[in-house]
Amino acid sequence: MLRKQKPLIILTVICTVFLLCLSASHGSISADKTLPAETEEKPVIDFRTDKLLRAMGDYLKSSEQFSFHAEINFDDLISSGQKIQYAFASDIAVHRPDRVYVERLTDLGGKRFWYDGKNMTLMDVTLGVYATEPVPADIDAAMDYLMIKYGFSPPLVDFIYSDPYRTLIENVEYGFYVGLHRIRGIRCHHLAFVQKDIDWQIWIEDGKQMVPRKFVITYKTLPESPQYSAVLSEWDLDAGLPDALFDIDLTSTEGFEKIEFMTITETASEETGTGQQE
Repeated sequence: MLRKQKPLIILTVICTVFLLCLSASHGSISADKTLPAETEEKPVIDFRTDKLLRAMGDYLKSSEQFSFHAEINFDDLISSGQKIQYAFASDIAVHRPDRVYVERLTDLGGKRFWYDGKNMTLMDVTLGVYATEPVPADIDAAMDYLMIKYGFSPPLVDFIYSDPYRTLIENVEYGFYVGLHRIRGIRCHHLAFVQKDIDWQIWIEDGKQMVPRKFVITYKTLPESPQYSAVLSEWDLDAGLPDALFDIDLTSTEGFEKIEFMTITETASEETGTGQQE
Protein backbone atom coordinates (compact mmCIF):
# COMPACT_ATOMS: atom_id res chain seq x y z
CA MET A 1 0.00 0.00 0.00
CA LEU A 2 2.79 2.47 0.61
CA ARG A 3 3.85 4.21 -2.53
CA LYS A 4 6.62 6.14 -0.77
CA GLN A 5 8.08 5.93 2.70
CA LYS A 6 8.09 9.71 3.19
CA PRO A 7 6.84 12.45 0.89
CA LEU A 8 9.29 15.09 -0.19
CA ILE A 9 7.24 18.27 -0.68
CA ILE A 10 3.77 19.64 -0.92
CA LEU A 11 3.73 23.31 -1.75
CA THR A 12 6.62 25.60 -2.59
CA VAL A 13 5.90 27.99 0.26
CA ILE A 14 4.51 25.61 2.87
CA CYS A 15 6.35 22.35 2.39
CA THR A 16 7.25 21.77 6.06
CA VAL A 17 3.83 22.58 7.45
CA PHE A 18 1.92 20.46 4.93
CA LEU A 19 4.47 17.70 5.21
CA LEU A 20 3.47 17.34 8.83
CA CYS A 21 -0.26 17.81 8.42
CA LEU A 22 -1.27 16.61 4.96
CA SER A 23 1.50 14.18 4.10
CA ALA A 24 0.90 10.61 3.13
CA SER A 25 3.34 9.41 5.74
CA HIS A 26 1.00 10.68 8.45
CA GLY A 27 -2.14 8.63 8.66
CA SER A 28 -2.16 6.60 5.50
CA ILE A 29 -1.28 2.99 4.96
CA SER A 30 -1.24 3.94 1.29
CA ALA A 31 1.80 6.06 2.04
CA ASP A 32 3.77 2.87 2.68
CA LYS A 33 2.91 1.58 -0.76
CA THR A 34 6.01 0.21 -2.36
CA LEU A 35 5.66 -1.57 -5.67
CA PRO A 36 3.27 -4.43 -6.36
CA ALA A 37 4.08 -7.39 -4.16
CA GLU A 38 7.44 -8.92 -5.00
CA THR A 39 6.12 -12.35 -4.12
CA GLU A 40 2.91 -14.21 -4.79
CA GLU A 41 2.72 -15.31 -1.17
CA LYS A 42 -0.51 -14.37 0.54
CA PRO A 43 -0.41 -12.56 3.88
CA VAL A 44 -0.75 -14.70 7.00
CA ILE A 45 -3.97 -13.43 8.57
CA ASP A 46 -6.31 -15.47 10.72
CA PHE A 47 -9.84 -15.94 9.42
CA ARG A 48 -11.59 -13.77 12.02
CA THR A 49 -9.22 -10.84 11.54
CA ASP A 50 -9.55 -10.94 7.77
CA LYS A 51 -13.33 -11.28 7.97
CA LEU A 52 -13.68 -8.27 10.28
CA LEU A 53 -11.42 -6.04 8.19
CA ARG A 54 -13.24 -7.04 5.02
CA ALA A 55 -16.64 -6.38 6.64
CA MET A 56 -15.49 -2.91 7.70
CA GLY A 57 -14.33 -2.18 4.15
CA ASP A 58 -17.57 -3.45 2.65
CA TYR A 59 -19.58 -1.34 5.08
CA LEU A 60 -17.75 1.85 4.08
CA LYS A 61 -17.81 1.21 0.37
CA SER A 62 -21.55 0.52 0.47
CA SER A 63 -22.19 4.20 1.19
CA GLU A 64 -22.15 6.71 -1.65
CA GLN A 65 -21.84 9.59 0.79
CA PHE A 66 -20.33 9.69 4.26
CA SER A 67 -18.61 11.99 6.69
CA PHE A 68 -16.67 11.63 9.92
CA HIS A 69 -14.56 13.52 12.44
CA ALA A 70 -11.00 12.60 13.40
CA GLU A 71 -8.82 13.68 16.31
CA ILE A 72 -5.23 12.96 15.43
CA ASN A 73 -1.85 12.96 17.16
CA PHE A 74 1.45 12.40 15.41
CA ASP A 75 5.13 12.42 16.34
CA ASP A 76 7.80 14.58 14.75
CA LEU A 77 11.50 13.96 15.37
CA ILE A 78 13.44 17.18 15.91
CA SER A 79 17.17 17.67 15.36
CA SER A 80 18.01 16.86 18.99
CA GLY A 81 16.52 13.39 18.54
CA GLN A 82 13.52 14.12 20.73
CA LYS A 83 10.03 13.25 19.57
CA ILE A 84 7.52 16.11 19.65
CA GLN A 85 3.82 15.30 19.43
CA TYR A 86 1.44 17.47 17.45
CA ALA A 87 -2.34 17.25 17.17
CA PHE A 88 -5.10 18.24 14.82
CA ALA A 89 -8.82 17.76 14.38
CA SER A 90 -10.17 17.01 10.94
CA ASP A 91 -13.61 16.78 9.33
CA ILE A 92 -13.76 14.60 6.22
CA ALA A 93 -16.62 14.31 3.71
CA VAL A 94 -16.78 11.90 0.76
CA HIS A 95 -19.25 11.70 -2.12
CA ARG A 96 -18.39 8.75 -4.34
CA PRO A 97 -17.11 8.46 -6.93
CA ASP A 98 -15.50 11.85 -7.41
CA ARG A 99 -15.72 14.29 -4.50
CA VAL A 100 -13.79 14.81 -1.28
CA TYR A 101 -13.60 17.69 1.17
CA VAL A 102 -11.32 17.92 4.21
CA GLU A 103 -11.06 20.69 6.75
CA ARG A 104 -8.78 20.71 9.76
CA LEU A 105 -7.51 22.83 12.60
CA THR A 106 -4.01 21.89 13.68
CA ASP A 107 -1.27 22.86 16.11
CA LEU A 108 0.50 24.13 13.00
CA GLY A 109 -2.40 26.05 11.47
CA GLY A 110 -5.59 25.56 9.48
CA LYS A 111 -5.83 23.56 6.24
CA ARG A 112 -8.55 22.91 3.63
CA PHE A 113 -8.67 20.39 0.77
CA TRP A 114 -11.18 20.20 -2.08
CA TYR A 115 -11.57 17.57 -4.82
CA ASP A 116 -14.49 18.06 -7.22
CA GLY A 117 -13.88 15.37 -9.83
CA LYS A 118 -11.83 17.72 -12.01
CA ASN A 119 -9.44 19.66 -9.80
CA MET A 120 -8.00 19.46 -6.33
CA THR A 121 -7.17 22.51 -4.27
CA LEU A 122 -5.04 22.81 -1.15
CA MET A 123 -5.25 25.89 1.04
CA ASP A 124 -3.18 26.90 4.03
CA VAL A 125 -5.42 29.27 5.95
CA THR A 126 -2.64 30.32 8.32
CA LEU A 127 -0.08 31.23 5.65
CA GLY A 128 -2.66 32.60 3.22
CA VAL A 129 -1.69 30.51 0.20
CA TYR A 130 -3.39 27.95 -2.02
CA ALA A 131 -2.70 25.83 -5.10
CA THR A 132 -4.95 24.10 -7.62
CA GLU A 133 -4.17 21.15 -9.90
CA PRO A 134 -6.21 19.23 -12.51
CA VAL A 135 -6.52 15.58 -11.44
CA PRO A 136 -8.26 12.41 -12.69
CA ALA A 137 -12.02 12.12 -12.54
CA ASP A 138 -12.51 9.58 -9.76
CA ILE A 139 -11.33 9.40 -6.17
CA ASP A 140 -9.02 6.38 -6.48
CA ALA A 141 -7.23 7.69 -9.56
CA ALA A 142 -7.00 11.20 -8.12
CA MET A 143 -5.49 10.01 -4.83
CA ASP A 144 -3.00 7.81 -6.72
CA TYR A 145 -2.07 10.76 -8.92
CA LEU A 146 -1.39 13.03 -5.95
CA MET A 147 0.78 10.41 -4.28
CA ILE A 148 2.81 9.54 -7.37
CA LYS A 149 3.38 13.10 -8.61
CA TYR A 150 3.46 15.14 -5.40
CA GLY A 151 4.04 12.63 -2.61
CA PHE A 152 1.01 13.44 -0.49
CA SER A 153 -2.65 12.60 0.09
CA PRO A 154 -5.35 13.61 2.56
CA PRO A 155 -4.99 11.99 6.00
CA LEU A 156 -6.80 8.68 6.54
CA VAL A 157 -7.05 8.34 2.77
CA ASP A 158 -7.28 4.54 3.06
CA PHE A 159 -10.89 4.91 4.16
CA ILE A 160 -11.66 7.22 1.24
CA TYR A 161 -10.72 4.74 -1.50
CA SER A 162 -13.54 2.82 -3.19
CA ASP A 163 -12.40 -0.46 -1.62
CA PRO A 164 -10.86 0.26 1.81
CA TYR A 165 -10.21 -3.42 2.52
CA ARG A 166 -8.15 -3.91 -0.62
CA THR A 167 -6.20 -0.70 0.03
CA LEU A 168 -5.44 -1.60 3.64
CA ILE A 169 -4.52 -5.23 3.05
CA GLU A 170 -2.35 -4.77 -0.02
CA ASN A 171 1.12 -4.94 1.55
CA VAL A 172 0.26 -6.72 4.80
CA GLU A 173 2.58 -9.58 5.73
CA TYR A 174 0.53 -10.88 8.62
CA GLY A 175 -2.25 -9.83 10.93
CA PHE A 176 -3.95 -11.05 14.07
CA TYR A 177 -6.87 -10.44 16.43
CA VAL A 178 -5.94 -8.64 19.67
CA GLY A 179 -9.26 -8.59 21.50
CA LEU A 180 -12.42 -6.67 22.32
CA HIS A 181 -11.47 -3.23 23.64
CA ARG A 182 -13.33 0.04 24.14
CA ILE A 183 -12.70 3.34 22.39
CA ARG A 184 -14.50 6.16 24.19
CA GLY A 185 -16.95 3.68 25.63
CA ILE A 186 -17.66 1.90 22.33
CA ARG A 187 -16.76 -1.78 22.20
CA CYS A 188 -14.47 -2.52 19.28
CA HIS A 189 -12.61 -5.38 17.65
CA HIS A 190 -8.91 -4.60 17.98
CA LEU A 191 -6.82 -5.87 15.04
CA ALA A 192 -3.06 -5.61 14.45
CA PHE A 193 -1.09 -5.89 11.21
CA VAL A 194 2.57 -5.96 10.15
CA GLN A 195 4.10 -4.64 6.94
CA LYS A 196 7.71 -4.27 5.88
CA ASP A 197 8.19 -0.70 7.07
CA ILE A 198 5.24 -0.14 9.38
CA ASP A 199 3.04 -1.79 11.96
CA TRP A 200 -0.58 -0.68 12.20
CA GLN A 201 -3.62 -1.28 14.34
CA ILE A 202 -7.30 -0.68 13.81
CA TRP A 203 -10.30 -0.75 16.17
CA ILE A 204 -13.58 -1.63 14.39
CA GLU A 205 -16.90 -1.02 16.10
CA ASP A 206 -18.59 -4.21 17.29
CA GLY A 207 -22.13 -4.08 15.96
CA LYS A 208 -24.11 -3.27 12.83
CA GLN A 209 -22.20 -0.05 12.19
CA MET A 210 -18.79 -1.54 11.42
CA VAL A 211 -16.84 1.70 11.19
CA PRO A 212 -13.22 2.23 12.28
CA ARG A 213 -13.01 3.97 15.65
CA LYS A 214 -9.24 4.20 16.06
CA PHE A 215 -6.25 3.83 13.80
CA VAL A 216 -2.56 3.71 14.80
CA ILE A 217 0.52 3.52 12.59
CA THR A 218 4.07 2.90 13.86
CA TYR A 219 6.86 3.82 11.42
CA LYS A 220 9.28 1.20 12.67
CA THR A 221 12.10 1.89 10.18
CA LEU A 222 12.29 5.61 10.99
CA PRO A 223 14.42 6.90 13.89
CA GLU A 224 12.65 6.51 17.25
CA SER A 225 9.69 4.76 15.56
CA PRO A 226 7.28 7.72 15.44
CA GLN A 227 3.55 7.03 15.65
CA TYR A 228 0.39 8.41 14.12
CA SER A 229 -2.84 7.90 16.06
CA ALA A 230 -6.39 8.86 15.04
CA VAL A 231 -9.67 8.49 16.93
CA LEU A 232 -12.63 8.57 14.53
CA SER A 233 -16.11 9.70 15.54
CA GLU A 234 -19.35 11.32 14.32
CA TRP A 235 -19.74 8.82 11.49
CA ASP A 236 -22.65 9.59 9.15
CA LEU A 237 -23.09 7.09 6.32
CA ASP A 238 -26.38 8.60 5.19
CA ALA A 239 -25.03 12.11 4.88
CA GLY A 240 -26.91 14.39 2.52
CA LEU A 241 -23.83 16.27 1.45
CA PRO A 242 -24.47 19.35 -0.75
CA ASP A 243 -22.51 19.61 -3.99
CA ALA A 244 -21.37 23.06 -2.96
CA LEU A 245 -19.31 21.55 -0.15
CA PHE A 246 -16.89 20.07 -2.67
CA ASP A 247 -16.60 23.11 -4.94
CA ILE A 248 -14.18 25.75 -3.79
CA ASP A 249 -15.82 29.14 -3.48
CA LEU A 250 -13.45 31.55 -5.21
CA THR A 251 -14.51 34.28 -2.81
CA SER A 252 -12.83 32.24 -0.08
CA THR A 253 -9.48 32.76 -1.81
CA GLU A 254 -9.69 36.54 -1.72
CA GLY A 255 -6.56 37.85 -0.05
CA PHE A 256 -4.78 34.50 -0.57
CA GLU A 257 -1.75 34.07 -2.82
CA LYS A 258 -2.04 31.42 -5.52
CA ILE A 259 1.15 29.39 -5.79
CA GLU A 260 2.34 26.33 -7.71
CA PHE A 261 2.88 22.76 -6.63
CA MET A 262 6.29 21.20 -6.84
CA THR A 263 6.62 17.62 -8.04
CA ILE A 264 8.68 14.99 -6.27
CA THR A 265 11.21 15.09 -9.12
CA GLU A 266 11.60 18.86 -8.91
CA THR A 267 12.07 18.71 -5.16
CA ALA A 268 14.61 15.91 -5.36
CA SER A 269 16.57 17.90 -7.95
CA GLU A 270 16.66 20.95 -5.71
CA GLU A 271 17.77 18.91 -2.71
CA THR A 272 20.66 17.40 -4.69
CA GLY A 273 21.61 20.75 -6.17
CA THR A 274 20.75 19.80 -9.75
CA GLY A 275 17.51 21.77 -10.06
CA GLN A 276 17.25 25.09 -11.81
CA GLN A 277 17.08 28.07 -9.52
CA GLU A 278 14.35 30.62 -10.12
